[in-house]
Amino acid sequence: MMQYNGSAAPVAQISLAQLRSNPCFRFDFIGVSLGCNSTDAPCDFNIAGIQWNGVSDVRQANKTMKIAACSDPANCTLGHQVLDSAAALQFTNLTALNITLTVAGQPQTWWADDLQISWTDNGCAAASCRAQVPNNIMFTPKSSTLVGRARGFLRWAARRRASGQI
Repeated sequence: MMQYNGSAAPVAQISLAQLRSNPCFRFDFIGVSLGCNSTDAPCDFNIAGIQWNGVSDVRQANKTMKIAACSDPANCTLGHQVLDSAAALQFTNLTALNITLTVAGQPQTWWADDLQISWTDNGCAAASCRAQVPNNIMFTPKSSTLVGRARGFLRWAARRRASGQI
């Protein structure tokens, strides 16, 4: 489970960090379970699929996911979101996901679990390439937390949005 404080930095990024230039590490986004700190207004998540083009990050896909507010915070569950087939075609061959959340136009704390991704290339050569890198996970800043075990190499980071920045 991930918790993210959108007030500290509006854009959370899950990425391949320095491995983004290696094509054997490209992934496809399938779905995720989401929820946010709201008891009345819905949670509006914006998920952008990002691809490294060798020079900079380029937005490949974009999807807005609306999750209902939870009027009883003691009994909330995350809303599972799976991409439909049309959106799934755009969320392939990625190097990062950028996630933002607003509730009534304001950033809020949010939670995610059950992140569903798959490797774009499942061939033997790509699997052998990935096997050369030890499992690792990093997260920043102090305002976000990553709980539990993770396999593979993903980077969890906060990004402050600047004009023109993804």
